[in-house]
Amino acid sequence: MLVIFMKKILNLDTFRFMVAFLIVAIHVYPFVSINSELDYYFTHVFCRIGVPLFLMITGYFILPKDIDTLKKYTIKIIKIYLLCMLIYLPINIYAHQLQSWSFLDLIKNVFLNGTFYHLWYFPALILGLWITYFLIKHLNKKLIWVIVVILYIIGLLGDSYYGTLVCIPSVLKLYNIIFQVFDYTRNGLFYVPIFLMLGYSFKGKEKTNNKLLIVGLIISFVFMFLESYFLRLYDLQRHDSMYLFLVPVMYYLFSLIIYNTNGSNKKLRSLATIIYIIHPLVIIGIRFIGGILNIDDIIVYNNLIHYILVCLISLLCSYLFIKILELIKSKKSS
Repeated sequence: MLVIFMKKILNLDTFRFMVAFLIVAIHVYPFVSINSELDYYFTHVFCRIGVPLFLMITGYFILPKDIDTLKKYTIKIIKIYLLCMLIYLPINIYAHQLQSWSFLDLIKNVFLNGTFYHLWYFPALILGLWITYFLIKHLNKKLIWVIVVILYIIGLLGDSYYGTLVCIPSVLKLYNIIFQVFDYTRNGLFYVPIFLMLGYSFKGKEKTNNKLLIVGLIISFVFMFLESYFLRLYDLQRHDSMYLFLVPVMYYLFSLIIYNTNGSNKKLRSLATIIYIIHPLVIIGIRFIGGILNIDDIIVYNNLIHYILVCLISLLCSYLFIKILELIKSKKSS
C-alpha cells in the first residue's frame, strides 16, 4: 500500500518540498523549549538529510549532461544567488557585517561561504557541480569514488570529528589554514561532491528489494544517531553537518524514493527553493513583530509555535510569489 501511494502521489519534488521544512528547523530549533535532547537529535541529526537530498536530486538530473547544459544551469544558480545577495544586503548592512569584512573576507563570502548564513549552499553547489563534472568526464568511476570519499573524510575531520585532530598538531595546523579560506568544511569541495555523485550513480541502476532498502535505512539511521551521541558525549564536533553514517542513510533513503515514485512537480520544486531562500527573512520578520507587539513569549520564545509560523508564512509568501510570477507571464503572453 505504501509503495502504491508513493508511486501515485509522491515524486522527487514532493520530497524536496518536505525536506525544505527540515532545513528551516535547523535554523529555528523547534523542540528546544520542550526538550533540548529531543531538539538536538531532531535538528542536528535527523534534519541533516535535507541538504544532501537537494544535492542528490541535482546530481541525478544534471550530471553528466553536456557542458552547455551545465553552463546554463550554473548561470541559473548564479542569477538566483545574486538575487539572494541583494535581498539580504540590507540585513548585512543593518547588522554591520559589511563594515567588519575586509576585501578578502568579501571575496571569500561571495564566492565560497555565502553572504548570509544559509546562502553558502549556492556557491557550494556551483563549485561541487564543476568538480564532480570534471571527475566524471576524465576519470573512471572507482577512482572518482575514492576521490569523493577522501574529500568527505577530510570534511568530516573538520566538522563532526574535529576534536580528534587535537592529538595531531601538524594536521590541526592544516585545518586552520583551510578555515582561513572556508568557514566550514561543509562546502563545495569537501561536502557536496559525494552527494552529487551518489545522486548521479542512480542513473540506469536496477531496482533493489524495498524490504532490504527499508532495513538498510533503519540500521543506517540507528548508527547515525549513535554516532552523533558519542561525538556529542566526547565534545568532538566543531559543527554537525557531516556524519559518517549520513552517506548510507542518504543512499537507502534516495533508493526508496527513486524506485518508488514517478514524475515531477515544477511548482513544488519552486516552492522548496523559495522557502529555502526566504525563511531567514521570515524569522527576522516574526522576531521584529513579536518585539513591536510585545508577544515574543508566544511567537518567538515558544520555539514550536515560532517554527510553525515560520513554515506557514514562508510557504504562503512562496506561493504568492509564484502566483504573481504566473500572472505577470500570462499578461506578457496575452
